[in-house]
Amino acid sequence: MKTKLFIFSFIVLAVSTLSAKVLTVCNAPITGGHFTNLQTAIDSASPGDTVYVVGSPNPYSSYGDGTGNNSNIYITNQITLIGAGYAVTGTQNNWSSYINGSIYIDSNGYTIQLSGTKILGMDVNGALYQTGFTSKPINNIDIERSYFNSWLYVYGYGWSIINNDLYGVQVQNWNNLNIQNNFLYTVQNSNQSTVVISNNDFVIDGGNAFSSVSNALIANNVFFYDNPATSTTSCVYSNNISFNGSPITLPPAGNTGAGNINPASLGVLGFTDAALSNYVGQNIWAYTWTFKATSPAHNGGTDGTDIGATGGAYPMPNYTGATRIPQMQLMNVPAIVPSGGSMNVNFKARIQN
Repeated sequence: MKTKLFIFSFIVLAVSTLSAKVLTVCNAPITGGHFTNLQTAIDSASPGDTVYVVGSPNPYSSYGDGTGNNSNIYITNQITLIGAGYAVTGTQNNWSSYINGSIYIDSNGYTIQLSGTKILGMDVNGALYQTGFTSKPINNIDIERSYFNSWLYVYGYGWSIINNDLYGVQVQNWNNLNIQNNFLYTVQNSNQSTVVISNNDFVIDGGNAFSSVSNALIANNVFFYDNPATSTTSCVYSNNISFNGSPITLPPAGNTGAGNINPASLGVLGFTDAALSNYVGQNIWAYTWTFKATSPAHNGGTDGTDIGATGGAYPMPNYTGATRIPQMQLMNVPAIVPSGGSMNVNFKARIQN
């Protein structure tokens, strides 16, 4: 009986897995997909489906032309949304998967499960919001290798925010949150001990890295002209490195921790890229963020790897947003083929880390 039950469970799992669809959307002039409109593709997806968003010279929009209110995208199912990246290099056209607006996790009606949604490799000229029943948690969201020109607003527990280039994270006091190996400016409004802020490079702005943050683990981060010593209480600061042009004591009063480093000069900080002489904007792809062997940040993390986004559990794989799926670099198709002749297609792809 146990064997029959196991086989039945396996068959159900297999059928459930096989039932998920892969939908492609492309509004570029020279390639094709199942859909040309991203919102239509998302609305056509069922829970568990994957929507691939091909890089394009045109912005993706909802039902309009990518301007005004039509530029926002609404996710209404639990899907995986995968784009080509945000600062694409090494491909035939180097097109990103660009949304000229914000992404909304849309829980209107709350009849469909949205928890477990993934957003990967997207270029978003806006924020991540929730709309609809905002009092209902949307849990276990993964945001990876994406660019957000504004805030990520967290609306549930168990979120993973990893390997992104973004302005900041509004935790909104949810728990079991991992903010790791990102480039960003600030984290705000967090009071849970299960929030981990680790191996990030706070480099986007010359302001304060935290606002109203308590009880968090703050470890192995780089604070580069971004002040980490304000508006935190009862946090644990471990093995962070901070350079702000003037001395900063870590941990700040009211917090605990050890192993923090405040280099005396930019040369002692030891970036391998000499162009890194002040805080930067969100065009982090214009720089190299590794450290010289003589830098105290090299192998200076609590786990023996480098401090910052290039060390830790999820070392930043690239500064382009390219995801783990293979990516086409080149495809040449002859414009004219003689009757009865052969069509030779030159195709080149690369694997991603």
